[in-house]
Amino acid sequence: MSSNISVYRICGFCGCEFLAKKTTTKYCSLKCASKDYKRRLRNQKIENSNLQTIKIKNQPLIDLKDKEFLTVKQLALLLGFSVKTVYRLINTKGINAYNFSKRKTLIRPTDIDALFDKPQIGFEVVVRPVEQSKQAEIKDCYTITEIQKKFNISSGALYNLIKRNNINKFSKGKFIYVAKKDIEVFLK
Repeated sequence: MSSNISVYRICGFCGCEFLAKKTTTKYCSLKCASKDYKRRLRNQKIENSNLQTIKIKNQPLIDLKDKEFLTVKQLALLLGFSVKTVYRLINTKGINAYNFSKRKTLIRPTDIDALFDKPQIGFEVVVRPVEQSKQAEIKDCYTITEIQKKFNISSGALYNLIKRNNINKFSKGKFIYVAKKDIEVFLK
């Protein structure tokens, strides 16, 4: 049974217009059909690989949810906190933890659930007032490089000193300035 219809179609792979003999034809040639098939297989393999990667990445979390006791490191992974934050919660009695030795601290998952159930009375939000200090004139300031050369101090030590002592610094243009009177107190 032959048909005498001719339908103009757009190729599903290359996008060219072609004359098809059937209404179900999707590709202009066997070459385009083969290339589209290979592209679909490649995309399917990539998708399967990505799904396996996600499954492997989430496997530790699934395993942790089923445990009866968690270590501090496991709890930090489960909650997405740092280990220091978990220890801080333990020290402030935010989470009940049990020390079995110096190196073994265990937490029950029910204690974690209780953390989210109870009202947050012990935790306060501290708002520190921002000090509005006047910027010193540039003639009364050193640049960071000038401080390093004059006092023979490394850049890391200088930045630590500035940060630790809350010394005001400001930038103008491409330079960072520190008031002479503020920095000389610590470096003389």
